Amino acid sequence: MQLLQPLPLATAIARNRVMFGPHVTNLGDDQRCFTPRHTAYYERRARGGCGIIVTEGASVHDSDWPYERAPLAASCAAGWAAIVSACHAHGSLVVASLDHAGGQGSSAYSQRELWAPSRVPEVNSREVPKWMEADDIAAVVAGFGTAAALAVGAGCDGVEINAGQHSLVRQFLSGLTNQRGDEWGHDRLLFARQVISAVRATAGTGIVGLRLSCDELAPWAGITPQMAVDIAAALGEDLDYLVVTRGSIFSA
Repeated sequence: MQLLQPLPLATAIARNRVMFGPHVTNLGDDQRCFTPRHTAYYERRARGGCGIIVTEGASVHDSDWPYERAPLAASCAAGWAAIVSACHAHGSLVVASLDHAGGQGSSAYSQRELWAPSRVPEVNSREVPKWMEADDIAAVVAGFGTAAALAVGAGCDGVEINAGQHSLVRQFLSGLTNQRGDEWGHDRLLFARQVISAVRATAGTGIVGLRLSCDELAPWAGITPQMAVDIAAALGEDLDYLVVTRGSIFSA
């Protein structure tokens, strides 16, 4: 495999295999929108030759406000469209990262309790999240689907679901944070499956990727590389690509 070879993804083709991953930028505004500063930031990466640019994670539900300038997907359509226009001009694909920080978020800005699979305290703040009810889970799953439709409708080539270190999806996958006794705990992959299904249903022919924490570095209860192989195999059929990351807030 050559780094500069084209890479087919769903119905798109990336001009090379260089991917610029999602990260916090603090370039947003107080309306939780992408701004012209985001557009300029990503356009420079596209001009530099990145084949795939994954934008900063956007919260799929207003229960999630993890940091002051965190984008909210419902407010991001115009910003995504501007980023797409700027980056497509240089031949780069644009993928929107969709996110919910769950119990690893913050109530400082929302003034609402955090949502999580179980009432496991946030490691740094010791804030105890709300145990998500069935309606809460359904709302977040639907939020992923709605956000995917908005992103693809704005011209994004696809979306990337965050199941990485700081994500609600990972929290459902991990025994560290999912201690439920219902169907969401008996089958820890159920939430991820439903999120992927909701996104696939609304993304059309767009790219659907997953960022997966493959090793939480907490072998007493967390996701291990051996477990991650099985998770990837179970979820991979409905994905166009998989990005693996390592670590979690428990290993920081």
